[in-house]
Amino acid sequence: MRPDLLEKMFAEHYNGALLYALSLCRDRHLAEELVSVAFFKALQSADDSIISFRAWLFAVLRNEHLSHLRKRKRNVELHENLEDEDGRVLDKIIKDEEYRALYRAISLLPKLENEIITLFYFENLSIREISQIVSKSEAMVKTTLCRARIKLKEILEG
Repeated sequence: MRPDLLEKMFAEHYNGALLYALSLCRDRHLAEELVSVAFFKALQSADDSIISFRAWLFAVLRNEHLSHLRKRKRNVELHENLEDEDGRVLDKIIKDEEYRALYRAISLLPKLENEIITLFYFENLSIREISQIVSKSEAMVKTTLCRARIKLKEILEG
């Protein structure tokens, strides 16, 4: 692949992938590392059967995060203060006050709902692409998305 094409693809997908990685791990440095590794692996393993590179990148990114968690579980216990780090990381990235409030509300959702909301609204992925990324049926993604919207409304109004 040509270097200029690689740079263009990286620039086009980096911010979205970083935001998604942050929603998964809540650690900026780890998110940046995961995005770099996932981008490399996605390009390396891409073939003609891939319909959307973006969806493929996000699926690889999710798998890379899960792999990291498995390795980390073996070596060190997870920190209980991840939620405290969440606010500091996201405040640096999302400067607009409305987005900060919304993103905080999204971070209060259960992990799968958080992930689906982020992919659907911030990354503009289709239900089909999200179902492939999270390895759930399209019906399950739709149901989870609906429940997450209701919970978000309650959080933001309360």
